[in-house]
Formats: sequence, C-alpha cells, structure tokens
Amino acid sequence: MKITKNISITINSTALFLLSYLLVFFIHQAFTIISALIFSIPVEIDYTKIGFIIYKYAWTFDSVKIIYSTGPIICMILSIFMLVIAVRFREFDGHLKMFFLWGFVHSINLFLGSILSGALLGEGFGHVLIWMFMPDTGKMILTLLAIFSLAGIGFGISKLFLLSGNTYYNKQEPSDRPIFILHQVILPFVIGTIIIILFRFPLNYYEILRLLTPVIILLPVFLNSSGFPVFFFDENPKTIKISSSLLAAAIIILVLYRIGLNSPIRL
Repeated sequence: MKITKNISITINSTALFLLSYLLVFFIHQAFTIISALIFSIPVEIDYTKIGFIIYKYAWTFDSVKIIYSTGPIICMILSIFMLVIAVRFREFDGHLKMFFLWGFVHSINLFLGSILSGALLGEGFGHVLIWMFMPDTGKMILTLLAIFSLAGIGFGISKLFLLSGNTYYNKQEPSDRPIFILHQVILPFVIGTIIIILFRFPLNYYEILRLLTPVIILLPVFLNSSGFPVFFFDENPKTIKISSSLLAAAIIILVLYRIGLNSPIRL
C-alpha cells in the first residue's frame, strides 16, 4: 500500500513538473521569437528548436545580444513571480503550490542554466558572451557563479519542497523525508526530463545540458531534507491518489505540442 501511495505521489509530481516546464518553455520560446521578429529575422519553429533564417554574416551585436538573452532574462523575471506564488501558497494543501515551485525551478534554470551551458558550450546564451569577446577566464567565473547560485537556491527552497508534503500527510518526520523527496522531487525530475528529451529528440548538447542543470538545485534539496524538525500539518484526513486531471492535462498538452510542431512553421 505504501508503495502504491509513493507511486501516486511520483506520478502527480511528474505531471506538475511537465506542465510547469511546458508553460515556462513556451514563454521562453515566445519571447525569443518576438525578439527575432523585431529585428526582421524570419524564424522556423519545430518541436526541437527555433531556427533563425539569416545569413551567418548578417548578424549584428545588437541582434545577437537581444535575441539570445531575452528568453533567459524573461525567465529570471518569471522565476520571481513563481517563487512569490509558491511561498504564498506554501500552507495550501492542494497541488497548486507544487506547480509554481516546479515553475520556479524551470524558470530560474532557464536563466542560470542558460548562462552555465552557454559559457561552457558557446551555444545559445554563449553567443552573447562570444560577441562580447569575453575571455575564457570570464566564462569560467560565470560558470562557477551559476553553479554556486543554483546550489544555493536548492538549499534555500528545501523547506518549500518539504512543506508540499501537507498535500498528502498530517505529519512529517525527518526520517520520512528522504523517501518523500525521492518520490516528490528526484524521480519526477528524472522521469519528466527523460519524457521531455524523448518528445524533443533530437536535441543538441546545449539543450540537453540545460535540461540537466536542475540537478544542481535538486541535489541540495535532497541533502538538506533531514535538517528540519518535525512538521505538523492540519488534521484533516488525507488521501493519496493519482490526480487523473493533472495526468490527462500533461499527456494532452505534450501530444498537442509534438503533433502541432511536427512540421516546421515559418514566421
């Protein structure tokens, strides 16, 4: 019975992981497309990437700077909104706060993860650094800052992930937390990331690395999970079951995304 309950927690959190990723990803892509169109650069969109239909030598510093940085910067702003909502609803016993908490992880990752991946691989946000003639030392410093920032954020939001347990439990002992974090956080990240990669395959190394960098946030969450006292939640009876509406929404939106962008769309 306990295994069944843990599976239900994993499925619900995976559905929320996917739904929040799709929202943040769509916003990121939309602002990238808008910034390209402002510079009159045609774009081609499919389920894998955004392609810019422009000659290599037609790029300018302004166009590179704006197009490749707009998405990450918007995601940084979005992360603040997501975190404020997640904190505000931290004592709410529904699934809503977990949606915004995952949304915060995705959005801050598309900001800091883009900096980290771009500095290492010279793709995406890395084009901005290249056009700024940033030396390798500067890129390494940016990489380290991004890593430490992501890890610090993980330690900072550990309690929010633990408090999400009030959706399923009336009481949370420190000894129960590793298993809970495994099923509420770690497994949904692993399963959700695999699903995203499969739906967006093939992906370049830059996109794959951006999908993997949340590990730097979630590992501290797991390591810090036992460092809090016992949590007592409300005394209302709790039932642990799969949310069919969340699961159906995640599947439908993923399938529509894959089918809708199966053939490239030019703007």
